Amino acid sequence: MMKHYTTILLACALTVGVGLLTSMSFAQADRWQALRDDPTINNGLIVIAVGRQIHNSCDDVNARLLRALGFAESLVSHAQTLGFTRAEVNAFIDDRTEQQRYRDIASQYFAERGVQPGDGAGVCQVGRDEISAGSAIGRLLR
Repeated sequence: MMKHYTTILLACALTVGVGLLTSMSFAQADRWQALRDDPTINNGLIVIAVGRQIHNSCDDVNARLLRALGFAESLVSHAQTLGFTRAEVNAFIDDRTEQQRYRDIASQYFAERGVQPGDGAGVCQVGRDEISAGSAIGRLLR
């Protein structure tokens, strides 16, 4: 009889534990929505994602690392004014779903400029154009 109660108790504990983890995950996703919806954070991460793709694709375009780090730090500071901790911002940035979302946005950015997937020369031309224009992306590159 006691074994039966133990099994039921373990099943209940497992159910509650899974439920808590699931609700924590949803709560985190809901909390991150504020980061996604904030124009400073969202646009800043798009700038970084596009700049990173240009830097990774082009031998003749380099990142301005100190400027990029300063820019990234300004985004963290802004997120902190919204009530997020550095750890929460890092978790948001490290989240694979969020990383893929920003890669997709960067791909769309290039597509809007006529660059097809795998067109390294097109990516580099966009990078040179951004640098020439002095855009937010261009200021992170040289």
